[in-house]
Amino acid sequence: MIGGPEDAQILVIDDDPGVLIAARLALSPHVGQVTTMASPDGAPDLLASQRIDLILMDMNFTPGVSRGQEGLDWLDRLRSIDPAVSLVLMTAYGGVVLAVETLKRGAVDFVLKPWRNEKLVATVTAGAALTRARRESRDAKLRSAEFGVNEGVLIGAAPGFQHALKLIERAAPTDAPVLLMGESGSGKSAVAREIHRASRRARAPFVAVDLGAIAESGLESELFGHRRGACAGATSDRAGRIQGAQGGTLFLDEIGLSPLHVQRKLMSVIERGEVTPLGATKPMAVDVRLISATNMSLEQLGRDEVFRQDLLLRLKAVEILLPPLRRRREDVALLMEHFLAHYARKHSVPRRRLSPEALRLLEAHDWPGNVRELSHAAERATILGEGERLEPEDFPLAFANSATEREQFDLDEIEKRTIGRAMIRFNGNISLAAAALGLTRPALYRRLQKHGL
Repeated sequence: MIGGPEDAQILVIDDDPGVLIAARLALSPHVGQVTTMASPDGAPDLLASQRIDLILMDMNFTPGVSRGQEGLDWLDRLRSIDPAVSLVLMTAYGGVVLAVETLKRGAVDFVLKPWRNEKLVATVTAGAALTRARRESRDAKLRSAEFGVNEGVLIGAAPGFQHALKLIERAAPTDAPVLLMGESGSGKSAVAREIHRASRRARAPFVAVDLGAIAESGLESELFGHRRGACAGATSDRAGRIQGAQGGTLFLDEIGLSPLHVQRKLMSVIERGEVTPLGATKPMAVDVRLISATNMSLEQLGRDEVFRQDLLLRLKAVEILLPPLRRRREDVALLMEHFLAHYARKHSVPRRRLSPEALRLLEAHDWPGNVRELSHAAERATILGEGERLEPEDFPLAFANSATEREQFDLDEIEKRTIGRAMIRFNGNISLAAAALGLTRPALYRRLQKHGL
């Protein structure tokens, strides 16, 4: 978000050097920066390459011309480049008719030369504030459209979801570390991006790291960077993901899978605002906001052999639980209608409505993959559906009696796959796998024997 008048970027265009000097002297104490030009010819390139909050421009540039048409033509051209930027036109040849035409064409105000400095400052700062308001409104609409289309993460009226949304809205503008908890597919990654977009760091990088997708041997180098020769394959100095998020937000997904030695170094990032690359002798200052996510429970994270408790306390300054879709069934219809409309536009196919039978089926489904699974179901039905309405047979979950579906919901099979994934994730370490699964070591041994693992 852009700051107040003291941060405003002002461009003044006039062919009279004396006017440019006077404007700079009057405005500089009250705004961030004043750039001057003797001709509007260079304004389009400047406007396209950097942020300008207001343009104060003369209406006449050709000697002997005083009817203001040049200013009106440039007004149209510059507003076409950036419709949000405010323009204030000035001339020594004022008149009601010209002033009205200027406002009709999109100028925010009209200044007569010579001006009174206090009046000029008030006009310019008010115009710059209008530009900020326009841009913030535009960005908010873009954010809403993006999240509505891509994730549907901000759509829903269920009490548990509304509670989470209120926490998101309150936490986003701060720099507090946030811990997002919830099942896979419940929208943690999208919420992290929304928190970043609604924060004062929105113009800085958002760097996401899936800790479960990076081999443990390379995780420390990936996060903290390395110096040449510090580890295998380190043929040159490399900045880590944390440094890449400088000034912005670092999102650590699957934080519960991070090794203890990595957790120890993360403490330095939070406590001292510094990071030490592998092979370096001195730490480097970093400024990042940390958002973490996990599908583990707090009970699982509360085990010392799995997670450092001092780090956990710092990560969950704000703790947000995203409810699974089976606990917000009243939102299924709203989400499905939203996704069906989106995918119809995306694939250029007719927009089909749900039959009452299909809706009952969808609302009764447990959605183990949560919003992500529902989105995929909507896209498949949009592409493959043939009738005027979508019926139960347009959704694979309708065939719950098939062998495939029985296997999908077979508890023993689910348990076997889950334990297998945990053993692979922790390289056969019984203690870590048991802790991650919420089991004792003997209980895990019994299940390993039961499933022949």
